[in-house]
Amino acid sequence: MRFLRLKEVKERIGLGTTSIYKMINEGTFPKPVKILGKNVAWIDSEVDEWIMQRIADQRGDAIPDMNC
Repeated sequence: MRFLRLKEVKERIGLGTTSIYKMINEGTFPKPVKILGKNVAWIDSEVDEWIMQRIADQRGDAIPDMNC
């Protein structure tokens, strides 16, 4: 498990800052955690789970097991 900074999250999911924070406010994207002072980061496994859920929602599939 590791932390992802905003730049990494944006690259990983292909969305910009405004879209990410909008989804956080809507409760549809993982919230970041404070890591030091005002610095925040996302937990990589939560972002991965969000990505897999988007794929499953679009394809109607079950979510693949990420622990294989």
